[in-house]
Amino acid sequence: MTITKPYYPPFVHVEPTKENIPFVELGVVDLSKYVEGPEGLEARKQLAAELEEAVSTQGFFFLEGHGYPTTKLDYLQAVSQAILDLPLEEKQRYSAGSAQSDADAIDDAKKLGAERGSGFKQRGYWAMQNSVRDAIEHINYRDLLHPTLRDKHSYPPLVQQHLPEIVEYFSYLHLNVVRKLASLFDIILELPEGTVWNLFEVREDQPELSGGGFGRAMLYHGMSASDEAKTNNTWLRGHSDASALTFITSQPMASLQFRDYHDGEWKYVGYRPNALVVNIGDRFEFLTGGWAKSTIHRVVSPPKDQRGHRRLGLIYFCDIQPSVYIDPDTLRSPKLARLGYKKPEEWERITGEQWDEQKAKSFGKAYINLPPGDEPAPFYIYGRLAERWHQLGK
Repeated sequence: MTITKPYYPPFVHVEPTKENIPFVELGVVDLSKYVEGPEGLEARKQLAAELEEAVSTQGFFFLEGHGYPTTKLDYLQAVSQAILDLPLEEKQRYSAGSAQSDADAIDDAKKLGAERGSGFKQRGYWAMQNSVRDAIEHINYRDLLHPTLRDKHSYPPLVQQHLPEIVEYFSYLHLNVVRKLASLFDIILELPEGTVWNLFEVREDQPELSGGGFGRAMLYHGMSASDEAKTNNTWLRGHSDASALTFITSQPMASLQFRDYHDGEWKYVGYRPNALVVNIGDRFEFLTGGWAKSTIHRVVSPPKDQRGHRRLGLIYFCDIQPSVYIDPDTLRSPKLARLGYKKPEEWERITGEQWDEQKAKSFGKAYINLPPGDEPAPFYIYGRLAERWHQLGK
C-alpha cells in the first residue's frame, strides 16, 4: 500500500548567478567511491588524501555521492519552508529562547537559548553592526538520535507530523556520512580504525556518553536596503562553528563566503547540485591542535541577478562526545605529533561541552558585534581565541 504524503509547494531556489564574482576553489570528496572492508583500503586512502588537503587548508569541502535521495531532500526542504512560514504567533509559542540574544546570555550556562535550543529563533535575535538586527529565522531540532529524549521536545503539529522525515535525514548524515568521514580521518591521522568514530558514535539515550549534534532549517529573508548599507551587505557576520563538523545543503544563491586560505580574500562558495558543503568546526580544530581549520565564514547579500529571493538551507551541526577534552592529547595522533601540532600552553584543558556553552553565549551579543568592519571584536575563551583567521604563511 502506497502512503501519499501531504503536498507542500516546493522551495524554489534562485537560478545560479551569471555575474562575474570571485568563487573559492574547493576540494570535492565523492563518498560514492568509498569502499568498505579490507579490499577497499586503497580506495579509502585516495579519498583520505583528498579530504586531508581540504580540511588542513580551506577547512571547507564539497561532499558528493553521500547517498541521500534527492527526491527526499527536496521534499524535506518543502516541508521546512512550510514550517518556517507558520504564523508568527505559533512560532512564538514554540520559541527556543528569548527574542534577543543578550537576554539569553545569562549566568545559567545550561540554558541553550534560541541559538542552540530546540524550537524557533525569530528574526532580530542577533545584534549586528550599527544597531542592525538580523533578518533570519530558523528552527532547531535537538536529540534527534535519542528517541526517548527526542519525544520530550515540544514542536508544532506540522513538525510532529514530519518528524520521521526530519529524523531520517539527520540520522543518515550522522550514522552513514560521518562514520565514513571518521574512517578517513583515522587514515589521515594514522590512528587505529574506529578511533575517531568512537568520539562520534551514538549511544542511544545517553547523550553525555554519545556523539550527536542538532539539525536546523534556516531561512534568510534578506535585509532592507538601509540595513544592508549599515552592515556592508552582510546578512550574518563572520564566525566559526562551535561544532566538530557542519553539513549544509549546497545552494545556488551566492551568499556564503569565507576567507580564502591562500590569499586571505573573502570569496564565495559555489554551487554543486545535490552536494553538501562541509566545514570543520572549532571542536575538531582544537582536537587536532589547529591542523584542521575551523574557518570563519559569513553570509552576504547575493549578486543583483539573485536579489528578491529567500535562501533556505538544512544544516547539521555534528559533535563528538561532550565530555571529550578538545586538544591533541585526546587523539595522540602520530601524524600530528610528527608535524608539531600540540596543545599550546595558554589553552586551558577543557571539554567540548565547556567550549560550546561559553561560545554560544557570545554569538550575536551586542558588545562583540557592534564594532565596524568585517569581523567581531576579538575575545578569548579558556585561553583560546574565539574566532581565528587562517591564512597561508600567517
